[in-house]
Amino acid sequence: MEQSYSAGRDGVICSWKIGVDLADGAANSAALPRPAPSPSTFCTQAQAHTHWVNDLALCHSNAALVSASSDLTVKLWRPHAADQLPPKTIGVHTDYVKCLATPDEHSDWVASGGLDRKIMIWDLNGGGEKLQIDVGDEGTNPKGSIYSLGIGGGIIASGGPESVVRVWDPRSGQRITKFVGHTDNVRSILVSQQGNIILTASSDTTIKMWSLTAGRCIHTLSMHNDSVWSLYSSHPNLDIFHSSDRSGLVAKTDVRNVAEIEEGICVAVCQDQEGVNKVVACGDYLWTATQSSSISRWLDVDTNIDIGPDLARPRLTSSASTKPRVINPPPPPGAPSSPTTAGLKQSTIPVNALLRLSTTSSFPSNVRDPDAVTVYSIPNARQASISETILDADPGVLVPVNELPDETIEGQHGLIKHFLLNDRKRVLTLDTAGEVMMWDLLKCMPVKSFGKRHLEDVAAETNTIESVANWCQIDTRTGRLACVLEENYCFDAEMYADEADIEDAVEFKDDQRSKGHLRAPFLELRRR
Repeated sequence: MEQSYSAGRDGVICSWKIGVDLADGAANSAALPRPAPSPSTFCTQAQAHTHWVNDLALCHSNAALVSASSDLTVKLWRPHAADQLPPKTIGVHTDYVKCLATPDEHSDWVASGGLDRKIMIWDLNGGGEKLQIDVGDEGTNPKGSIYSLGIGGGIIASGGPESVVRVWDPRSGQRITKFVGHTDNVRSILVSQQGNIILTASSDTTIKMWSLTAGRCIHTLSMHNDSVWSLYSSHPNLDIFHSSDRSGLVAKTDVRNVAEIEEGICVAVCQDQEGVNKVVACGDYLWTATQSSSISRWLDVDTNIDIGPDLARPRLTSSASTKPRVINPPPPPGAPSSPTTAGLKQSTIPVNALLRLSTTSSFPSNVRDPDAVTVYSIPNARQASISETILDADPGVLVPVNELPDETIEGQHGLIKHFLLNDRKRVLTLDTAGEVMMWDLLKCMPVKSFGKRHLEDVAAETNTIESVANWCQIDTRTGRLACVLEENYCFDAEMYADEADIEDAVEFKDDQRSKGHLRAPFLELRRR
């Protein structure tokens, strides 16, 4: 059973059964209909953290899952274990934990990096901390926060807002070298299986390829026009990789069997509606995760197939494939022109889905008139649908291969903002869908919906002039409404019992004060 895992700002890790065959080439034939995949189904979940989950990593032959969170912890969960124990803390940082990396799926250790400027290596068998690397140089490097890690070939590479890529020995913790060249935060890192090639993505919009042997940057790729947030590759030499950026664009790059990297092929696979924080590819599919609570599955692009011609001009073929490409004839009149048709994989790569790999590449090297087909990404259209972009676009505007995702796992709308009213028993919340809701803290339930409005406008209409002492702290950082009680002031508020709207007939003594307020929130716990 193929499974995937997801996590987000609510601290919950979910397991999903995905209804697709992930064997490479399972749907490679463009002539055969693609079998309709089954929808993804929910399997199980665990409340692992009390704050945002920033990264996940599979280990122990995919039988264990490691999570890193802004609650400062690194936890290990074994969802398939017979005892079904909750996630266990295997390590703690002193600031937000931003990223994880493992050498391979069979490794017995995992590395984590955080805003405390530390790289920590943890034993997955319960041995605790194995090694600590201080990237902050004992406080002398204030920009040493770790936002990305990559492991391969016996080395660890780290990056962050310092814009420097540092390479470490995971056995001794000693720094091997550092690479300088990016001008903004290094958001994602891949290391080849042999450890000789490092691929880095940065908020400066570039992807750089570094040679550990040569000790320098050997290629700078500029196919993106916005901050590059995520990289993914399962190729041992990183010759094929996916990248995603803040505009929602996902690109696939193939530089196999080319004399110069500029002769490779780069295809715009899809355009999500928001910036893609994470992209993962397997088999004939890829998955994207954004700031929303939904996950999209897209058909991947086979970079071995032919490049289709622009009907306005004849095109030559690409040299990026190992097999010779042939020019495909234009489709007959009335035939579908969409790059993907129902039940079929695309038979060609549209020329207007190609991206220029770098500013020095003669894109596209397989076209007679390069100026006529120069393409570029469209950050201003990131929120618009691809169909609208096609209607309004010039012939040279980028059109990704996939117009719509193959499937979307819809998440719930999380809370992003709140306002505590003066009576200290009602609170307004705003969710990701823009809906404003009023909650009663004493009854622990929503009492009224105001629809899609500005939170400040509703607060001005519903707030009262009464003043009640603060007795709790409201928190929506996990996407849910939490009422936090502090011992030193949780009994400071006073209210008449008949004003508290307590439904149960309860007699209060004179010295109980606001203790009656706390009865409803803890009623379920008392029943247990």
